[in-house]
Amino acid sequence: MASIELATLLAGDGHSIVLMPSDASARQCRDRIAHLRGSHDQAFIETVTVMPVDQWLAESWDATFPAKQVLRPIQLLALAREIIEESEFFPKDCLNSMAITRQFVDAFQLHAQYQLSSDEDYYRFSAEYQAFYHWQRSMQAKLDSLLALSGHQLPAHLSELLNTSGIDLPDQLVLSEGLELSPAAQAFIRHCADKTSLMTLLDEQLDDTPPRFSSVAQIGQECEAVAAWLRAKFEISTSLQKPLQDSLFAILVPDMNRYQAPLNNVLQRQFYPDSLFPSADTEVREPWIFEGSETLLSYPLIKSAWDLISLSGRALPLEQLSRILRSRFVRGWPEARSIRASLDIRWRDYLSPETSLRNAISLARKFEEEEPGVSDFLHDLETMLKSMPARQLPSSWVRFFDQLLLTASWPNASDDDVVVEQCRRGFSQAMDVFRALDRQLGEINHDTALSWLQHILSTKRFSVAREWPCPVRVMTYDDALGLKFDGVWIMGMDDNALPRRVEPSPFLPLELQQRANYANSDPGLCLQRDQLVLRGLLNSSQEVHVSHCRENEVGTPLGPCTLLSEYIDDDIWLGANQYVARGNVAMPAADSVRAVNPEQRAAVRGGTGLFKEYASSPFFAFLKYRLNLREFPVAAEGLDHRIQGILIHDTMQYVWEELQTKIALDACSDLQLEALVRASCERALENPELSVARFGESLLSIEKERVVTLVCAWMDRNERPRIEDFDVLSTEQLVESELMGIPLRIRMDRVDKIGDKRLVIDYKTGTIDGRSLSVDNLTEPQLPIYVLAQKEGVGKLDGVMLAQLKSPDDLKIHMRSNWASSVVAKKPHSNDVDSPEKWQAELEAWSTALQDMAVGILAGNIEHDFSQNHRRGFNTFLLPLLRDLSIEEDAQ
Repeated sequence: MASIELATLLAGDGHSIVLMPSDASARQCRDRIAHLRGSHDQAFIETVTVMPVDQWLAESWDATFPAKQVLRPIQLLALAREIIEESEFFPKDCLNSMAITRQFVDAFQLHAQYQLSSDEDYYRFSAEYQAFYHWQRSMQAKLDSLLALSGHQLPAHLSELLNTSGIDLPDQLVLSEGLELSPAAQAFIRHCADKTSLMTLLDEQLDDTPPRFSSVAQIGQECEAVAAWLRAKFEISTSLQKPLQDSLFAILVPDMNRYQAPLNNVLQRQFYPDSLFPSADTEVREPWIFEGSETLLSYPLIKSAWDLISLSGRALPLEQLSRILRSRFVRGWPEARSIRASLDIRWRDYLSPETSLRNAISLARKFEEEEPGVSDFLHDLETMLKSMPARQLPSSWVRFFDQLLLTASWPNASDDDVVVEQCRRGFSQAMDVFRALDRQLGEINHDTALSWLQHILSTKRFSVAREWPCPVRVMTYDDALGLKFDGVWIMGMDDNALPRRVEPSPFLPLELQQRANYANSDPGLCLQRDQLVLRGLLNSSQEVHVSHCRENEVGTPLGPCTLLSEYIDDDIWLGANQYVARGNVAMPAADSVRAVNPEQRAAVRGGTGLFKEYASSPFFAFLKYRLNLREFPVAAEGLDHRIQGILIHDTMQYVWEELQTKIALDACSDLQLEALVRASCERALENPELSVARFGESLLSIEKERVVTLVCAWMDRNERPRIEDFDVLSTEQLVESELMGIPLRIRMDRVDKIGDKRLVIDYKTGTIDGRSLSVDNLTEPQLPIYVLAQKEGVGKLDGVMLAQLKSPDDLKIHMRSNWASSVVAKKPHSNDVDSPEKWQAELEAWSTALQDMAVGILAGNIEHDFSQNHRRGFNTFLLPLLRDLSIEEDAQ
């Protein structure tokens, strides 16, 4: 085969096609042609066409107006999966057939590429070979019935057409030097040589200079050496005033997954620190790009779309629902992002790791009262999901997915955004690929549609085009073959990188693979291939640096590549951070907490909880309600105290909503009362916070029996024996009030009417202490606040009562009022508050104490009493900051 240089090829007549190994090498060759011709020869640019081999084969086939369609790899997978799952050779205990299907399709393509024999005698010696033989015959029959073929079958079919209908061949067919072709492609090109001129394009000759080799201890030091080399190269380019877009440097790695993260971190710190300190005024334009390392599903915009289209009426991961709620790519962002973040916290507190969209929406009702639009798009999505068909064609699923995305207003961004526009285009192309599977898949359910679409999105290589020059390219060894650079650094050149291990196809007879010279079937052939790979990498630039680290991330020793026989010891490239952070900290003259401004008082939140927290510790009240800090969660076995309290409160509410009066209670037998309590408890268990998915059916069943027993005991021992008849006026009544400008939202557990008196009752599932209502130790200020808020008018209260529902053996009552010290018979005590005079004095004392608390809250008081035992979720972390070091030193 004759050889020709590129300049000579450009000077010749006729049409020439230059075949390259990849799109990247074809683009680089076209750039060389444009540079050689210059602006004076633009009229003849079409006389030479440069393209990859696969593209030329596909275009040649399409130009013949063929009767058979070339299927995409994903379409072959769909056909093969159906054949395999219906075959007698498919293992019945296989959990996922896709892995087997992929390996079979790879073997099917290899069979066509290397023109392997189909003689059944070769396939009798193992179950895998026999399975492939039958699957291959079924696959080929299916393709013939559909008038289709695979991409690797093209060379054989083109060879058949070459002598019959004719193929439009160029005047000269030029192969790039070192181009690796499969046997099928080689056979077709040999047939083409009879009808056109076949040549080899001579590669650009470089000086035969050995590479410079260096060895470092670990991968981090290897990355630092690369960054130092790049910095030196760019400093030279700057001094020579050479535009960066005219340079091209390559960093070649054996495994992108292993090297991308550490290399990117080092490049940011030592080579281009501007990316660490983005500014609103200037756009960060990193001069490097990781080629072939990203898929479409790796982009946040596409991940957001995937979360939306994978919604269903079944249980979903809570993390997925949280991502949808907080996504910037759905309707309502950024206006509602703050309240949605609060809703997300509520979800994480109350929902199980897997929950339904319906349960998540039900927990949003409290937030919808304050912000109606917080979850409106979730309601719209739930409505759409109710109309989701059980089965339909892939093209119909695409239309349904489009409607879901439109309902959520995805991507909720300007069309002028370059990244958004490119990601949307890539997503649309992926949907087109999925839409093309109608004939192969037929009608499928939602789960099957998602599995195929996920395969498409996770395997489709995609990267956003940069609007600025990227002279540094990071790529794998194989992707760099056929390219030329101004400088190359080959990383990871250890004995694990090259030579690579042999991985023959398990479905094809090893004898046939080795006879066809398939490189992955024999150590000798694999060694020859990797020697050619290394030679191609070393010839990709005049300046080549090679490095390896002596141990991997887990400390396993690594030796240098044994194929690298000749090299020069390289200098040690030392890296250093390109920025130094300095700052001056101005200490304030006073470290006191600012008071709450009068105009800000209406924004103070917390209500009665704020006063209760302040009574316990002004510092903790400041943390929770002014700094908006939350306590660290405390692990609990089973249901925690808060959840148990919710169940008790809701059960009591539903019981008294049904009974209403003591007369109705007395009329109930023990069995009737138990039935009512049980029904009320079951109704309370419908609360989304008490979902079976979160706590389990067994635990909730045990808790239900405990609550039924507890409430029945309370009713028998503390409600039936009450001295006076009563009517329950309200349960869980919400009242809005204020104290010194602080807004209060009060929810009273229960208000009883006893004659002409009104008594407010507060249920406690913990231990109650009557002293907690005393002025000198007012740690339960809720009841005093209830009374003072209802001091005047129709709702005026005449007494308060703490009701302890801890266990059937631990039921207590503490009451203060203007007419009695208890609702059940008890021995009188001198300290009882049971008369109008004592009650009025109590109200005045409570009013003074609460006024003092309000003054302290508004003034910014953050005192803390260390003599008390504060068993709180954040005291372990925050209390050491409050210690008076001088006192501790004196104590020592």
